[in-house]
Amino acid sequence: MARLDSAHPDNVEGPWFVDTRCIGCDVARHWAPGLIEMDSDGRSYLARQPNGPEESAALWRAAEACPTQSIGNMEIRRPREPSFPHQMTPGVWALGHNARSSFGAHSYLVERPDGNLMVDSPRYLRSLAERIDDFGGIGHVLLSHRDDVADADKWAERYGAQVWIHAADADAAPYATVVLEGTGPTQVSPGAAAIQVPGHTEGSVVFHIDNRWLFTGDTLHWNHRRGELDVTPEQTFYSWAALADSMDRLSALRAEWVFPGHGMWHQVGAELYAAQMARLGADMRQVGQAGWARRPDAAFNWE
Repeated sequence: MARLDSAHPDNVEGPWFVDTRCIGCDVARHWAPGLIEMDSDGRSYLARQPNGPEESAALWRAAEACPTQSIGNMEIRRPREPSFPHQMTPGVWALGHNARSSFGAHSYLVERPDGNLMVDSPRYLRSLAERIDDFGGIGHVLLSHRDDVADADKWAERYGAQVWIHAADADAAPYATVVLEGTGPTQVSPGAAAIQVPGHTEGSVVFHIDNRWLFTGDTLHWNHRRGELDVTPEQTFYSWAALADSMDRLSALRAEWVFPGHGMWHQVGAELYAAQMARLGADMRQVGQAGWARRPDAAFNWE
């Protein structure tokens, strides 16, 4: 619960506020852009009180997603209907309730006739689980890499789900039931494939579904400040060269949407995705990791 006694000094006056426990993960700014902004230290503050039901709903989503529960209000009663799961596009739902252990990484539910997919893990909450029950539960928990495991074991136990992770990151999920080897693609279920993309970590994986949705973990995201697909140089812990090679591999895929763990999701469209990905790997090699980090409006840096 947000704490008024530690409210950010830059909050605009009014019932909504952000407290100073914020860890700068960008989650709230993804859900409530324009309402929540970033200070010079990368922490969030309330820039504007909401105007109307749509903006109020956006702030409630930000509050439920925030991993430190740093967003609150002094007067407004919480809506009866929870904010999550929240539909991103038919068949794909954001789960919110981002885990601090994953530094606020996003997670998703993908509806499938042969068993729903959870991509990375939110915090385990009974209230969220009851909503997921209404979707028919989860058949597979797909972990993109070691950093965003969170409460995957609890979700898998509730639903008897298979847990997928790559061998290079498997020590982060010793309970995994499917340990991927090699680069793939490896079929998860009809229409859904896992592809290894080393770079951020050695065992990073993306999940490509129905030739239109790409769940990218911390490998690729939409940089909403630059208006383009982007990578995170200061969080490339395994190999910048390998990450550039992974971009070449991803450029061969068709994708309409990109759903990352960190960074912004976006309906890129197949043509723009193809055009940007065709040059991303080459640009990364030319600029280098340090140069990429110095670009204006570079991606945020999570700790």
